[in-house]
Amino acid sequence: MQGSYKNDLLGLEFDPLIAGNPKLTGEYVITHMLGIELSHSKWWDLAALFLLLLCYRLLFFVVLKFKERASPLYRKLTAKRTIQQLEKRPSFRKMPSVTTSRRHQPLHSLSSQEGLDSPLHV
Repeated sequence: MQGSYKNDLLGLEFDPLIAGNPKLTGEYVITHMLGIELSHSKWWDLAALFLLLLCYRLLFFVVLKFKERASPLYRKLTAKRTIQQLEKRPSFRKMPSVTTSRRHQPLHSLSSQEGLDSPLHV
């Protein structure tokens, strides 16, 4: 922000707040009204801005790489937790395969159903 103020206000003159007073310079506005030192150049401020931009990009890259490596582990843990929760539900429990219905009995040949050993039995 300081670099932007310096870039915009240095070299300008403003009309005074009270008529008859001398014109206000950009340097006066920056130093007295905004409280910004003029001891360093606006280019140092621009360099600091680029340094911040570079640091944020590096931080974003590190976060993305961490997310990329941690994502499979997170999915694995979430899947385990979901399976454990599903196993607690009665609808997902494995019931013993005892059927009392005649409709779902295993198929047998006709001869074994009649008590005969062979269909050629006379």
